[in-house]
Amino acid sequence: MLSYNGTVTDKRKTTDWLLVAFCAIVFILGFELGGFQLALLRSANELGFSGAVMGLPITVNFIAISVFPLIFGPVSDKIGKKIVILASMAVFTIGGIIVWMSDSTSLFFIGIFVLGSGYGVCECSITAAISDIYGKKGENNINLSQSFFCLGAIISPLILNALMDQAYASWRIHFLICAVVMALMTPMLLRMREIPLHKHEAPMSKVKLQKPLLIFGFVVCMSLYIGAEAGISYYADTVFSLELNAASLGAYAISLFWAAMGAGRLYFGRIKTIPPYATAVSLFALSVVLVFMIFSRQEIVVLGLFAAAGLTCSCIWPGIINSAVSLNRSASGRIVSYLNMGTGVGGMLIPFINGVIMINSGMSFSFLFLTVQCAATGMFMWKNRVKT
Repeated sequence: MLSYNGTVTDKRKTTDWLLVAFCAIVFILGFELGGFQLALLRSANELGFSGAVMGLPITVNFIAISVFPLIFGPVSDKIGKKIVILASMAVFTIGGIIVWMSDSTSLFFIGIFVLGSGYGVCECSITAAISDIYGKKGENNINLSQSFFCLGAIISPLILNALMDQAYASWRIHFLICAVVMALMTPMLLRMREIPLHKHEAPMSKVKLQKPLLIFGFVVCMSLYIGAEAGISYYADTVFSLELNAASLGAYAISLFWAAMGAGRLYFGRIKTIPPYATAVSLFALSVVLVFMIFSRQEIVVLGLFAAAGLTCSCIWPGIINSAVSLNRSASGRIVSYLNMGTGVGGMLIPFINGVIMINSGMSFSFLFLTVQCAATGMFMWKNRVKT
């Protein structure tokens, strides 16, 4: 746990400032993700990627994001979240600098891998730390931090596009900005001193993972949900281009999706108490929105439905995280790393399956596939809703 050994007022002020720091760091992670796709297109032209390897940097990044938290999540439970977060911030910074300096495809891939490893460990450790530190307010504050992630993902492409088109900057500027700003965040965490989360907590080597089958169920839920989220956002442009013959509206649909999600997460981050059934109800509502998408053929209506989908998605990721971690808070780092793996698997596998369905059977069947998995995930979350 990150905290300060002083008076109650001092502790409260410290944890408030710590939440500000966490939100700022998560904003940087969202900023990096949002600009990555735009920078990738320009880097391909400069470094000479062939069409066959255009998707490889994304895959390399995803693998690093998914794998390294499995190693360092349990480590953070043993030695504390603070040192792991600081180390991951340093790795993220180094990765950004390597990409910024890369003059070959191989060095670019190395930088992306290093960047992704720092990114994944940093996000997982911060999420677990928020759950540890804020207890019953953990889910609220995870939502709040993720609203900053969405904000970063929204504004990053706009800033990067302006820098490249109007200031004639290289695509490399995006990774330099991410590295420098992340490095500047380090002093805010260095001054925080760690204390144990539980005074009589057993050593991590003796702590057994509670209800492993149920945790596995939450990991599957995370895979299914992230797959649906990715399917909606990744194929927005395809829907407007092929189904509605309005290709120019695809970018607006993506922006509305993420903006609505960010607004929803900000709301859930500020309300007094999040109902234990909010995650399940949101999944059911998302299923309904997807059904309307299947039958809607008016551009404005579909744009509104993409915004509605983002809004219903807003509390699902934090809700699944909180439900799983609440089973065993002393193993929060390990559990969040498992959920992060589920995120990676769902993000890589389900959009591919959904794309195959869309190509062979059309948008209606692909969105029906997403509807069914959201409804199934909602039923599991309803049955296993957790009061914290």
